[in-house]
Order: sequence, then structure tokens, then C-alpha cells
Amino acid sequence: MKKLIWFTTATILFLVFLFPAVLAMGIKLIPNGDQPGYNSDQRLGVYGIRDISQKFISEKANLSAIGTSIRNPNLQNKKDIIFTLFDEKMNIVRTTIINGRNVEDGNFIKFVFEPIFDSKNKTYTFEIVSPDAGPGDTIEVFYVENGISLQSMPNWIVEYTYDKKIHKGGLPIVLYFKPTSKFEIIKEIYTNLFSRFQSLDSQKI
Repeated sequence: MKKLIWFTTATILFLVFLFPAVLAMGIKLIPNGDQPGYNSDQRLGVYGIRDISQKFISEKANLSAIGTSIRNPNLQNKKDIIFTLFDEKMNIVRTTIINGRNVEDGNFIKFVFEPIFDSKNKTYTFEIVSPDAGPGDTIEVFYVENGISLQSMPNWIVEYTYDKKIHKGGLPIVLYFKPTSKFEIIKEIYTNLFSRFQSLDSQKI
């Protein structure tokens, strides 16, 4: 009986404390949080010269990827989708190209690029465009402009531009950062783990 208790206790301790550390060894990018909520009915079409751009502030160094949700019904867009990242002076700093064949309807798409080591607290703008696509090849990006979802948007998401008009709010994006060390990943995992435990405890009160 004592052996069973010891084995159960050891297993629980491993899953809670040691397994996250083992898991951290395979993590290459750290997200800055969960994807903001959005209304699935709020979408903007992207094709041809009709693009969308989003201004945001990078909270950390080593910005390495940006993710958001994109619709591509029935994989109708099989053209190149170009992601271009600009600095505050609108100089191109990174470009990533994916093909619509790899974008399933409603998928969360991550645009990955070489890390920007000095990105902390800097303002950037990215643009998503599919220049060879026609109206029948339209992809759609989700956005948040009003309502409760806008109130819950993080303040580092500044504004977006569509059809040459600037709007408050923007795309429900997630920023990803390359960790400087494995220790940083482990620290991030345990911080999130304990914060979730505290959140569960507060809900019981």
C-alpha cells in the first residue's frame, strides 16, 4: 500500500513539476498570451490590391512570429499569401510567403521569420496581401472593431488599416518570441502554471 502511495505521489509530482521542464526542451517559440476573442462574423476579404495591415507594439525582444486566424473556404485560394513586416518608419524588416494550399478554412496561421533581437517596446506594422488572387480566391481575416471583444483586446494591438481607412482595434493576433535560453522557457511555463492554479483557487472563493 505504501509503495502504491509513493508511486502515485511521485507520478503526480512528475506531471506537475518535472514534465513541464522536459516539455520545455522542445519549445522553440514562446507566445505572449492567448489569442484575443473575436466575433466569427466579423471578417475582411483579402485579394488582389485589397490588403490589410495591423499596427502593434512588441512587448519583448526576439520577435519571431505572428499568428492569426484566416478563412480560406474550400481552399479556394491557392495563390501566394505575402506577409510583410515594417518598422515604425515603414522600412521592410521581414517578409514571409505561404501558399493558400496550406491555409485551411478558419485555421490559426503562424507567419514565422528570423528573430528581431531588438524588438522590445518597438512599434511595427504588418501587411497581409494575396496579389495574384481574384475575387474568387478571396481569403478572409477576422478582426475586432467594436463591442465587448474590443474592450478585451490588449493595448499593444493599436490599429488596423483596410481599404485605405484606419480603424481602432484590429486582428486577434498572437506574438511569438524566441527564448534566449531553455531556462527562460521553463520559467515561463511554471509562471503560467502557477497563475492558472491561482486563478482556479480564486474561482472557488
